[in-house]
Amino acid sequence: MIDQASRDIAALARAEAERRYQSRRHAEAVRAIDAVLFKLEDLNLQGVDRVPAALRRHAGSILETLPAPATEEEQEALRLRFRVQPLMDVMFRAQELIFRLRDPDRATEDDEGLGA
Repeated sequence: MIDQASRDIAALARAEAERRYQSRRHAEAVRAIDAVLFKLEDLNLQGVDRVPAALRRHAGSILETLPAPATEEEQEALRLRFRVQPLMDVMFRAQELIFRLRDPDRATEDDEGLGA
């Protein structure tokens, strides 16, 4: 009985460590996306239409860390873009995906429009 209790405690500790690890990963991804969005917003305010190559590569490296999209529509929505405003939309969508991973019951704008 004590052995079983010890195994249960160890399993719970591993599960908690995994939950904390995922939470840190999600927080880091959100911060990275925020930094990209800040730069994109600055470019947008300056009237720049094209995303600089270095920023585009950085955004792409962030998008590569996300789980694979389930549908072609999601895949298209998370595709890397060359123009500032469309890439901002992609990064906001990526951020929403991370928020959904943390909280699957999270309401989205689409859900709210449906009365959910």
